[in-house]
Amino acid sequence: MIVALRQVIWIITFLVISSAAKTQIVNVEGKRNAGNQQGLHGSLDLNFNFTRNLQDVLTYGGKTNLQYLYGHHRVLFLADLSRVQAGGADFVNQGFEHVRYNYSFGIKDRFALEVFQQAQFNSVQLIGFRHLTGAGLRFSPIDQDSIKLWCGTLPMFEYEELTTDAIERNIRQSSYLLLFLTLKKFEFQSITYYQPKWGDWSDYRLSTSNTLEFGILKWLRYALTMDLLYDSKVPEGVPATVFTIKNGLRLEF
Repeated sequence: MIVALRQVIWIITFLVISSAAKTQIVNVEGKRNAGNQQGLHGSLDLNFNFTRNLQDVLTYGGKTNLQYLYGHHRVLFLADLSRVQAGGADFVNQGFEHVRYNYSFGIKDRFALEVFQQAQFNSVQLIGFRHLTGAGLRFSPIDQDSIKLWCGTLPMFEYEELTTDAIERNIRQSSYLLLFLTLKKFEFQSITYYQPKWGDWSDYRLSTSNTLEFGILKWLRYALTMDLLYDSKVPEGVPATVFTIKNGLRLEF
């Protein structure tokens, strides 16, 4: 059993190509690829790993990131699925889809209206189904070639079905701060979310994700990401704090 667990940890840390979706808060800001380049752009990540030791360890997943930009209009579509099994038990079994529309306006398009919907599941964290819908504003106080800073806030409706059969219907305020730095082939991104529940500010989620990327080839990039999630109120048996270190390769087109 110990050997199998070591295999799972090794696979998760070094082989799984993943994103911030591995926590309950999806890092959408990290998916706005191609900057202000017009047209359709995207990326596709796929992975499959199998290890046979004392127990069979199976890891597979995939994600897609599509973005369409036309003038002041931006449409973003994300999807992610990942699973890690060892000895017939799920260590990771989660997925999500996200659609977001942005309309930029104001001086140098530093203001934007955004509307989104998202659906996800995470069996390990007892999320059978969660649906989010929201709309709000975002603002960029700094927008230069080498450094960008974005902040935004929006209310969102949350419908959640837990695997324990409990059902939650809440309204949360989702606020975020994004820092993006570029230096030649290197890129650094830090994004922090704060999502308190309306009417009960002691019920909140705090998430931060920090990513370092650099180009290997024109169409191939390497990324190292550190994620931290804290949820003040979680179901019994689910950890309040989740910390993840991930690295992988990204194919871009």
